[in-house]
Amino acid sequence: MNMKNITISLSALLMAGALGGAIAAESATGVNEHFDLTVKSVQSAQAAAASGDKAGCLENIKAAKQHYKEITGASAGKPLQDALKKMRTGQEACEAGDTAKGAGILSEVAGDLQKIR
Repeated sequence: MNMKNITISLSALLMAGALGGAIAAESATGVNEHFDLTVKSVQSAQAAAASGDKAGCLENIKAAKQHYKEITGASAGKPLQDALKKMRTGQEACEAGDTAKGAGILSEVAGDLQKIR
């Protein structure tokens, strides 16, 4: 084997190792962390909506959706998907300026997420 082939082989092994490490980083701990952050963001959205803060409500719903995207495996089952659909209804209420209605819906969502947890 010449030096060029050795260099290519070593590079490929290093890249495979790096990718393997990145995949392994997605752990139950990471999923649990993002689940908790999703719950906290929904609770913050509910609190903002309850105080009439439309922008805060929408900002926290956006954060909840970002954290939700990181949840994988069994944690991302149908009950979680149903809760997120309900969250969209709360989002629509906040967008329409009905923060009181949004707060009620988001309170239900937070409760649903707590049950799933």
